[in-house]
Amino acid sequence: MKRRDFILGTLGGAMMLAAAGLAGAQGVDARDLARITNYLNGTTTLTGEFVQVGPDGDLSTGTFWMRRPGRVRFEYDLPNPALIVADGTWVGIYDRSLETLDRVPLGQTPLDILLRDRVDLRREGVVTAMERSDGQIRVRAIDPDAPDQGSITMIFSDNPLELRQWVVVDAQGLTTTIALSELRANVDIDGEKFFIAEPARN
Repeated sequence: MKRRDFILGTLGGAMMLAAAGLAGAQGVDARDLARITNYLNGTTTLTGEFVQVGPDGDLSTGTFWMRRPGRVRFEYDLPNPALIVADGTWVGIYDRSLETLDRVPLGQTPLDILLRDRVDLRREGVVTAMERSDGQIRVRAIDPDAPDQGSITMIFSDNPLELRQWVVVDAQGLTTTIALSELRANVDIDGEKFFIAEPARN
């Protein structure tokens, strides 16, 4: 199966979960949930390559760096001019061609669930669905204190347990899929990677 087809298939599965209108958690296995929670809390840093399918279906690639709590950087390959940096409080969204910067609070994005200091998927109301199939475990999570801010579906390989993809549905209902590869966990990452700088002005 081609990578694009695999990503789009995953996207379709996640959208079906979201469309189900689940009021409570379905298919939750307490042992799997404990494994995943321990894995995420044991992963302080993560870096690798990514392939993104955006809400309009456009395909982008790039490199990412993540350091919990609260920090992530996505550098997109050209022709995509985007650069996204979370510094623990804010998410900066750069357009490198226009030299513009927009900021949104990290806590208002579904990715905040993954980037918290202590991930607690066992908290009541966080996980709304789990699915195990084809050697993968999919976990759909929301912030129960702000359910209207969207959801994140994290997709893990089962053996070994490893985060491979996530699907974010934002507050506007727009869906973005990120597939990860060439992963390296718990390595040193320069803190400057997560600094949100004002764009240069001519």
